[in-house]
Amino acid sequence: MKEKIKSYSLIIVISIIVSIPLFMPNYNIYIDDGIQHVCRIMGSIQSIMEGQTFPVIMSQFCNGFGYSWNLFYSPITAYVPLLFHFITNSFILDIKIFMLIVTVFSGIAMYEFLNKVTNNKFIATLGAVFYILAPYRLNDMYVRMALSELTSFVFLPIVFHGLYTIFNEGNKKPTILIIGAVGLVLTHLIMAMYTAIICFIYLLVNFKKLKEKEILKKLLISFVFIICITSFFLLPMLEHKLNTEYEVFKPGRMERTDVLIYNKLDLVDLLYTSKGSMIFEIGLVILIGIALTPLAFNKIDAKYKKLYVFSLITGIVSVVMTLKYFPFEKLPSILKMLQFSFRMLEFSSFFLSIVACINYGILIKNFKLKDCIVISGIMLLLTVPLLKSVYFTELVPEEKLWPSVPVIKTTFRVHAGCASFEYLPSKAFEHLDYIKTRENRVYILEGETKIASEEKSGTNMNIEIKDAKGNTVLELPYIYYLGYEANLVQGENREKLNLTESENGFIEIKLENDVQDGKIIVNYKGTLIMKISMAISIISFSLFVLYACYTKKPKEVKKA
Repeated sequence: MKEKIKSYSLIIVISIIVSIPLFMPNYNIYIDDGIQHVCRIMGSIQSIMEGQTFPVIMSQFCNGFGYSWNLFYSPITAYVPLLFHFITNSFILDIKIFMLIVTVFSGIAMYEFLNKVTNNKFIATLGAVFYILAPYRLNDMYVRMALSELTSFVFLPIVFHGLYTIFNEGNKKPTILIIGAVGLVLTHLIMAMYTAIICFIYLLVNFKKLKEKEILKKLLISFVFIICITSFFLLPMLEHKLNTEYEVFKPGRMERTDVLIYNKLDLVDLLYTSKGSMIFEIGLVILIGIALTPLAFNKIDAKYKKLYVFSLITGIVSVVMTLKYFPFEKLPSILKMLQFSFRMLEFSSFFLSIVACINYGILIKNFKLKDCIVISGIMLLLTVPLLKSVYFTELVPEEKLWPSVPVIKTTFRVHAGCASFEYLPSKAFEHLDYIKTRENRVYILEGETKIASEEKSGTNMNIEIKDAKGNTVLELPYIYYLGYEANLVQGENREKLNLTESENGFIEIKLENDVQDGKIIVNYKGTLIMKISMAISIISFSLFVLYACYTKKPKEVKKA
């Protein structure tokens, strides 16, 4: 236990040291994706404050017409940072604290995985440090501010920890795999998809064991729990995809071959980071560790040699896939959703860290914690030059981003809070100039009526109409997302109105009959699929907790 406390202490200390630049004055957290994540958690708290049962519509965004990140983008990085907001009262500080915690848990997850595999706390500690200090992980943290990808580093070791346990410990439940896979899906869907492919290859490598019914049973249980627990996120997204054309699902939008080709790496990028560039290098200490493979190979414990070989091959292939020589553009479209081939460096960071730490642990005589500290210190020193890629500047106060940044005539491709508008309905995206100039009120598109008054508050709106003729068409000041509900109230009569998408990508309603005096009440309540999927997730999670905690009592042995 003492050794584990020492290992954890080193992991925490390294995590704090590597996170110091985050908390330095004028660190530019807005760089690249950063400002989008700051705005996204702002929009998420607005949704919660408005009392949305399903807080997915950021009603202040897109000039008050509403915009949704949370229907399409994995939710953990939107909601978990908000847990700190009641203490910090700063969205920027919320994200910084979250990134520090993610760094610590990435190291701990890697430590627990490697400790399970090697049964050597010192090798596990060194592997955790390699993982924390992996240059590409630092690139996600400081240069790209890719919060979701950074968070996925936590769950990658947990997934493989779970798989390894299923194949090597027949008496254990598949709880670890379920936790890791659920976390990965709810953090970064594309990385989850690629992890699933790698896991499938791992299953093929262990094909002989798949003949065991107990292993197949655990894999099936895992799959069912993973799908059911994450259904609150996956099903509404699928519902929107099937109902309306949204930009995010259009061919050539998220999957862009030209961008993929442009961002391929040269071999030198893996060895050296020039000033002000993104960090793609593998790292000298890890490279030396990999180079020791021929010396260490015959000394590796047979219990985990297959995993070692799998990690070495998968790590090298992941690196090769980032290079200009690899024909990534010829892969199926779904694989090109990765967007940037350099994202494969997350997998190489993970798998090569496994190989490197095992090699050092085997070849260094009487390998102990002091050796971990020395190697960690060397790696930290080699990390310092990478700080030249960290950008410091005077920041725009976050108060200027609240409650939202307007979309105006000069707004170009990227906007603070809406990114590249990829989560708009395609019709709305094609009429972006309409969003820039439209007034925040009801428009009469066809027919005749008088708008006596209208009162709008977030996703709630009351509209009083008089002398409306039949077949009058109204366009509401809401961008079209499923889940809105409109009712026509006349005296004691209440009629639910059918909502459709206008040519401009907004919500459109048609009054079939004459209305002399009435009120249209609009609310966002979520769809039936949202309600069902949320129930499925809550029930499944509750069952999972019971499943994980339940211990079968051993049968009593009768006395002779």
